[in-house]
Amino acid sequence: MSRTDVMKSLLRSAASSASEQLLRVASLRKQFALFMQRRLMLSDSKLTAAVARAPDVSAATVTSRAGQLHVDASFRDGTSLLVRLTSLKTTFAPRGVKEWSMRTDPENAAYDPRCADVVAALASEVARTLWGPLLRGRGVPGRNALAHRDGTVLVVDLRTVPEVRSALGQPLLAAAIEVFGLRSIDVYEGGLQLVPNVRGVDS
Repeated sequence: MSRTDVMKSLLRSAASSASEQLLRVASLRKQFALFMQRRLMLSDSKLTAAVARAPDVSAATVTSRAGQLHVDASFRDGTSLLVRLTSLKTTFAPRGVKEWSMRTDPENAAYDPRCADVVAALASEVARTLWGPLLRGRGVPGRNALAHRDGTVLVVDLRTVPEVRSALGQPLLAAAIEVFGLRSIDVYEGGLQLVPNVRGVDS
């Protein structure tokens, strides 16, 4: 084969490879666009199960109505917690915080560590729903995120969920977590709707 033939063959190969890469990128963009259009649902039953796994909870019920999560939790020491939680906002900063904030009613519930545990359990379930495929095999039984108080608002950084923290230690998984964020978390009758936002893809 002459040098010219070899060059032509290489050019054809390069063109084919570039074409395949473009097709893969187009396919990924389409998948991302479809993901953005999805509304990830967390039913009341899933939210109830998440709260039931919070520390020292013996029984729990979570009901979504009128834009609030109504939480009724009983604890092993015989006490109980009745609180209404209003989803305020999500903050997903590039290479920064991935926060969800909730207002409590009554307001003094924000000072109750058990309420912080409940909010952390809910936020952990949100993180596992959003990033589930990236977190497989990284579970830490009985562990949830950490909630901190800002006045009468409880705030959870989803990066404190143990599985997420573990995934962030892997560059590829960390990059994927950065791509998939949340535009909002909305309360509807029957549960939460997670409205995803994918960086780098037009909405």
